[in-house]
Amino acid sequence: MYLFNKTPEKSSGGFGRREEQLLSRINELETFIETGPERARLQMEEEIYTMPPPDDLADRRREHKFYAQLSRGEIRNELRYQTRGTFLFFLLASAIAGLSSWIYSFLQGI
Repeated sequence: MYLFNKTPEKSSGGFGRREEQLLSRINELETFIETGPERARLQMEEEIYTMPPPDDLADRRREHKFYAQLSRGEIRNELRYQTRGTFLFFLLASAIAGLSSWIYSFLQGI
C-alpha cells in the first residue's frame, strides 16, 4: 500500500536546492544584462583612448636585437660607417646642387 506514497521532505528538499540554484543563475544573468550597456560603453572608451602600437615596432626590435649581439668595438665601427655614409650622402647632394646651379647659370648666359 505504500508503493505510491513518497516522503514530501526529500522531494521538496531537492526542488528547493535546485530552485535556489536557478534563482541565483537568473540573478547572475539579470545583472549581466543590466550592466551590459555600461560594459560596452567602457570597452568602447578603452578602444578609443588606447593608442595602437607604433608602426616601426619591427624595426625597433630588429635594432635592439642587433645591438644586443654586438660588442662595443663592433658598435663603434658600425656608427663610424653610418657617419661616413651620411657625410658622403651630403657631399654628393651638395655636388649635385652645385653642378645644377652651374648648368642653370650657363644656360642663362646662352
